Amino acid sequence: MTFRNICFIIASFLPLLIAAQIYTPQEIPLNITGAYGTEIYQGGGSVSFIDFNDDGFDDLTFATNAGSDVLFYENTGDNFSLVQPSYISNTCEARMVVWVDYDNDGDRDIFVTCYDDVNSLYENDGNMNFTDVSVARGLSQINEATYGASFGDYDKDGYLDLYITNFGPLGVGAVNIFYRYNPVTNQYDDVTATTNTSNGLRQSLGSVFFDFDQDNDLDLYVYNDRLAFENSLYMNIGGGAFVDVSVPSGTNAAIEAMNSAVHDFNHDGLMDLYITDGTNSIHYQNNGDNTFTDVASSVGTIYGQFGWTGNFLDYDNDRDEDLYVTGEHATASEPNGFFVNDGSGNYTEPFENTGGLNGDDIIPAVANASGDFNNDGRVDLAVNRFENHNFVLYANNNYNSNNFIKINLEGTQSNVRGIGCVLELTVAGVTRYYTTHSSNAYLSQASETMTLGIGNNTSIDQLVIHWPSITGTETIPGSSFLINGLNNIQEGSGVMSTKALKVCLGNHTVRPSPIPSQTYGASFTLNSSSDVSLGADVDFTSNQQILLDPGFEVEAGSVFHAFIGPCTN
Repeated sequence: MTFRNICFIIASFLPLLIAAQIYTPQEIPLNITGAYGTEIYQGGGSVSFIDFNDDGFDDLTFATNAGSDVLFYENTGDNFSLVQPSYISNTCEARMVVWVDYDNDGDRDIFVTCYDDVNSLYENDGNMNFTDVSVARGLSQINEATYGASFGDYDKDGYLDLYITNFGPLGVGAVNIFYRYNPVTNQYDDVTATTNTSNGLRQSLGSVFFDFDQDNDLDLYVYNDRLAFENSLYMNIGGGAFVDVSVPSGTNAAIEAMNSAVHDFNHDGLMDLYITDGTNSIHYQNNGDNTFTDVASSVGTIYGQFGWTGNFLDYDNDRDEDLYVTGEHATASEPNGFFVNDGSGNYTEPFENTGGLNGDDIIPAVANASGDFNNDGRVDLAVNRFENHNFVLYANNNYNSNNFIKINLEGTQSNVRGIGCVLELTVAGVTRYYTTHSSNAYLSQASETMTLGIGNNTSIDQLVIHWPSITGTETIPGSSFLINGLNNIQEGSGVMSTKALKVCLGNHTVRPSPIPSQTYGASFTLNSSSDVSLGADVDFTSNQQILLDPGFEVEAGSVFHAFIGPCTN
């Protein structure tokens, strides 16, 4: 029989899994197969964790090599389904696939950068049908070996502008392109010259918009490959102009820069930068006086190998930002990096000698992105590994008593997705700071539904949002929020609606080893030898090996004891 609307509370269990297994790979049983493929040149492809069809479940999108279509995996609520045929027909060597509502019409469009072909913008008709509008929107049709693309509203007109980073010929480089979206003509106008952001002839891999000087407009950081091409920081001075402050700010690193992730690791409200390298890494702390200092060594965030994407996430909802770094040369002796923040901005790598975050994260990888595919309030990770190594989806199994809030932003004067917001979340008198991006870190697009940990607190004081528009600052009282639930916020109107997340599964079945049950999906039922009623003690007998929560295994033919209780939501 199948049991509905009940909770399993395990009365006895085996010892917990080793501490390193805080994440569990779930890509194979959830039908996520495939790999980026052999590439023309180093750099791999992106991963996007965006809910592209707005059904409330974070989906996955993977870039692929030349000759293959981009792969879109729709999250159906208890599984993933490969979209066939692909939403778009594009077989270039894709570097980045970005979901973006460029025209503010309420649906997500697709932008693809290519190493071996021109870049393409695909417009959504609202029914997930896509048309290539690259030429119609005025985008360049010259192949510049593009890697990254960042969308942000630098002039606060409510529409997202576009900065494209070009790699160009080896050893030579290419200039980058800055486009301003013109809502009157429905075109992208090239404003590279007037904004002073061409970046010269350099081999650029990516960029990120963020407000580093706290003057309520978006500045721009560009990271460049090779020692001959320094990184660049462009300060937005208003009026559509930028000033190159790379040298005076101290951010002009001359390294093989592969990544730049914006975050606030030390909770001072100043946005910092994390940069990976071919042999090392840089962690720029924002000093608050328009200068930065590299603190990677002193705070413990050096990843001493060929690192690509370095992303910050609060994996345990304890209100500090941890760090996950994927590396092209990952091995058993030096796995992909997982750095844990101790709460004061200092980091340790506790799983370095035990195979990384899941005990076996030792496969070379390029891009990673965060989301919450099973809506349980714990941040999961998706990885586009190196060349022919399979994609991976890591489910977060860090069960603790920490709480969270989920947030969706809707702009009215700002762009419709609230890209470019700065958030100040105050809990028990202590404030943490966050920013929203179309993309952040190398070839990475995180879920637009933010999961913000609040520790063991059961309420929040307030949330302050700095919108990238004429609205300015909006303060929302904590009483408006649903703890451990989804909160939909509209610019100027606060929390418009809330939704409880599915904590209790509607169908209590379990998957065979090694999939944690009561976490996501089901394919096998448990049968009891007696009636199931609330408060009853029931013995279940398994006819195959199954897994419940991490650390609780039931061997074939064994009996375990469970208590049946009511769902609380």
